[in-house]
Amino acid sequence: PPPRSVARAPAGATTGHRAGVFDAHIRPPMSLSAATGAMAASPRSTPFARRGVPTAWRGGISSRRRARAPSAIDPAASAPATAAHDARTQADFDALWRWLDANGVDVSKTRVELVDGSVGGRGWGLVAAKDIAAGDAALSVPQSLWMTPSTAADSAIGPFVENQPAWVKLAVQLLHEKSKGDESRWSAYVAALPTKLDAPLFWSADELAYLQGSQLFTNAAGYDAYVRGTYASLEAEIFSANRPTFPESVFSETEFLWAFGVLRARCLPPRDQGDDIALVPGLDMANHSGLVNSTWTLNGGGLGSVFGGAGSGPSMLFRADERVVAGAELFVNYGPNKVDSQFALDFGFADAFCLRPGYVLGPIEIPDTDVNQSDKQDVLEVAGLLRAPLFTIRAFEDPPAELRVFSRLLNLKDSDAFLLEAIFRAEAWSLISEPVSETNEREACLTMIAGCEAALSLYPSRVDEDRAVAEDFSNSPRARLAARVAMGEKQALLECMGFFANVERRLDQMEYYQERRLRSLNLLDRDGNSTYDPFQDTMA
Repeated sequence: PPPRSVARAPAGATTGHRAGVFDAHIRPPMSLSAATGAMAASPRSTPFARRGVPTAWRGGISSRRRARAPSAIDPAASAPATAAHDARTQADFDALWRWLDANGVDVSKTRVELVDGSVGGRGWGLVAAKDIAAGDAALSVPQSLWMTPSTAADSAIGPFVENQPAWVKLAVQLLHEKSKGDESRWSAYVAALPTKLDAPLFWSADELAYLQGSQLFTNAAGYDAYVRGTYASLEAEIFSANRPTFPESVFSETEFLWAFGVLRARCLPPRDQGDDIALVPGLDMANHSGLVNSTWTLNGGGLGSVFGGAGSGPSMLFRADERVVAGAELFVNYGPNKVDSQFALDFGFADAFCLRPGYVLGPIEIPDTDVNQSDKQDVLEVAGLLRAPLFTIRAFEDPPAELRVFSRLLNLKDSDAFLLEAIFRAEAWSLISEPVSETNEREACLTMIAGCEAALSLYPSRVDEDRAVAEDFSNSPRARLAARVAMGEKQALLECMGFFANVERRLDQMEYYQERRLRSLNLLDRDGNSTYDPFQDTMA
């Protein structure tokens, strides 16, 4: 399944896509899924398969709570988010806290304040109302207060969306609750949501130009096409035929984009995927920091609820991972394993104090033209990987070991393909975790090098140019963010390419499968010389 429940656009998905600001910047694919096309044409590599829209699920925020869903073609919605554009007031958050308190939530330890009103700042955040000891629950919200696909099914819009994906149900319910105003059970929560969002999906055409060539742009364009296509189908099949339930003023494309953006920014693990996706009022007011280990924790209820839970049923909470004094801001880590481009995609920021430059390779499929496709897919399944896996490469780190093994599998053919036979199926992944043959290892390296080169060729700027933009505070926050993300993507690609180039230079120093096999049978000595002596074989 895809990494997150709020799906990304399938490759080439354009159904129902109206002209928007992304169209002015569309150019050839810009991620490894796209770069695989270049690799397929490269005479020195084995081609990857079909393209997919790469995704980075979710990950980090620049005041993730700031915005009403601006249309991607609405110039008025394109200005960088600032405190001046945030219509929410302290009264809105005080009302939310009163609602939580009235529904059994212990809100005595926390409150919401404007912690950073600067341009590109964090905006509103969660603050400790009293000292909180390390390990103590700062806030716990019972499941009865969450907004989920189940609450959508039980609402007035339930019968209309019963066959829709979970995220669509939740997005439509969010708009339904918004349309009800004060009559909604969640009115205080909806009023505390941002009316303008900072993710690239809501940037202006001029701001999107900063992202040219980057994987971040490709993913944001994929979101744009996918969400608009989904809305077009809902409008044609459901909304327009049931206007009393779905008034056009609320169930517009602009508002649907906003709902999608809210889900991407506020549904965090472990309630961010599939049917488990949920909005958790109050808990989602904490800003991100990569310097803390606190994450959302599902409390199953029962005795566990005594230690931070609300009531006896399931709840979601987060704990302080160190002592927090009264008045200090409380943070949650939105994604300990995410990279900058993933944070920027959903939240419109990258953590300034915890750099995570990287690039997401994939999804990468075994091509249909590979005569061993089925066997290779079986090997992936036995190894616990998806048929089209993703791999995150990071600057300043070696590529993940699984990527190197996958590249060997991708290029396994001819005399090496015997390792794909059924007799080896259970141990095939383990067998190719070390070099198979010099030919296979060379092609595995060249495939990755070609892919990185193809992806890098799409960027219009160099790393040093990006660094200059990112470090110049006279530039807008979004220009600096785009430069920082692009710089991190390129650094990861360059280092990945360098890693595999270095491996390629050492091919004659490696031990391959046949040598390892002979050594295991004591038919090779330490120096690689055969120990076989036919004159020591005697006949009875």
